[in-house]
Amino acid sequence: MKAANLLTLYFCTILTTCVMYAPQPLQPYFESMLSISKTQASLFTTSILIPLSFASIFYGYLLEKISIRKILITTFLIFAISEILFASFSSYSTLISMRVVQGFVAPAALTSIITYISHNSLKSGVGRAVGVYIGMTIVGGLLGRLLSGFFTDVFGWRVFFYVLSVALFIATILLTKTLDEIPINFVKPKLSYIPKIISIKRNFYIFSAIFCLFFVFQATLNILPFELKRLEGVYSGSKTGFMYAGYIVGVFVSFNVAKIVKIARLPENAVLFGLIVYLISLQALRIEGFATIFLSMVVFYFGSFTAHSVATSYINKKATSHKSITNGMYISSYYCGGALGSFLPGFIYELYDWSVFLSFLSIVLVISIFLIMRLQAYEKRKGR
Repeated sequence: MKAANLLTLYFCTILTTCVMYAPQPLQPYFESMLSISKTQASLFTTSILIPLSFASIFYGYLLEKISIRKILITTFLIFAISEILFASFSSYSTLISMRVVQGFVAPAALTSIITYISHNSLKSGVGRAVGVYIGMTIVGGLLGRLLSGFFTDVFGWRVFFYVLSVALFIATILLTKTLDEIPINFVKPKLSYIPKIISIKRNFYIFSAIFCLFFVFQATLNILPFELKRLEGVYSGSKTGFMYAGYIVGVFVSFNVAKIVKIARLPENAVLFGLIVYLISLQALRIEGFATIFLSMVVFYFGSFTAHSVATSYINKKATSHKSITNGMYISSYYCGGALGSFLPGFIYELYDWSVFLSFLSIVLVISIFLIMRLQAYEKRKGR
């Protein structure tokens, strides 16, 4: 693949995840500004995760009919226009409508990017190219959250989204000028494969565990800004955005999956280790104080990204047939957990408090740990 194509796609990956997660640290600000509930504010994240729960299963139907290049150009033009509209209005219904539009566009962007990269890279370089792609999604998620909080404190909340829209227009131009058209022949996914794939025990254990993992991940990241506002007594976009800085450890983890598995000896062991670290970090979040919460979140990110990255590698290695559908089911399980986690636990936080909220998430994580222990037993019986 030409370097210009690859760099453009990585730039687009960063922007896509910026779009997805930039409003998350601002949700307490929107709660006050728009006079809405915490649950309504949480929908700024939920609305963009719901389509990702389902779209990945059906990507073949879209990519069979329209070229990836055209999909990406259209997608980023819609992103750019929707960001301008998002930054220009103050009506909750209009703002959430723009997020819903972006929610339906984001799966097309991410699916097209990863498909283009994987099908247009040399076989020996696919793993590295996809690894960098995962790293770029993490960088984008960090920058979106960090910069939106900082810009809100310094320039007002709208400025960052205007800046982001300019970057999205630039991405659209780059895609038009630099991205080559490539022919890709897909085997259309059949819905009849899905029950068969889920019935495989290792798939069931991994899909269920990853659902629980991202449920807890998004629940914590969605409610954390509200808890920080309660502790500080006032909302600070910069402080809230900075709380996501530890997210960068995900880049380190994504580039060192093989080493982590080697140290743990087996991938199931590495996933279990990540989940246990994840659970411990969740308990540490009960200790009040900005510095303590920040350090706990760094451990939180390390544990969650370790479990997720190793599980992704594991499921790809074990899938001997219908690999694309298996991957689609994994991604759908991941984002379905995230969509529900970004919304449902908010009711617990509103009705009770942070401690009860963390206790509920801990139970979900214990279920995830139990599932991986069952996976370990299953692999042992099968003799690997």
